[in-house]
Amino acid sequence: MLSLLLIMSAAAPVQFEDLALLDKNIQIQANAEPVDKRLKLAKCPDAPVIIPAIDGGAVVRCPALGWRLHVPARAPNAMDAGADIVIRKGDVIECITKGPGFAVSAQMIALDDARIGQSLRVKSLTSATPMTAMAKARGLAII
Repeated sequence: MLSLLLIMSAAAPVQFEDLALLDKNIQIQANAEPVDKRLKLAKCPDAPVIIPAIDGGAVVRCPALGWRLHVPARAPNAMDAGADIVIRKGDVIECITKGPGFAVSAQMIALDDARIGQSLRVKSLTSATPMTAMAKARGLAII
């Protein structure tokens, strides 16, 4: 009986996530480093959920299998240093929060200056509690 189980388990090939495809999908949604190609992630039965992180990287999750991966933000290059500030302290900006199947936006006040890809503090027009967001375009940030 034990030998039959060993033969059956050897016959079922282990499938791993296609890291090149995962990289491509992450780059569409977030400014992140490539995924470490040494990883062997079990193949997610559904499409992995990619959530842009506040720091500019991404969090990739497979809810069905329970694995989660933080992909760090790309290091800024010399061209980024000269980029224009797109959000100024005191500006009223549009802040968007996205998730699987939904997006919510609200107007908030910028508490810092920021270039595209930089994090900044923002606060709601009705609350004094600051939050962290990432500048995406002139007058637009992602929470």
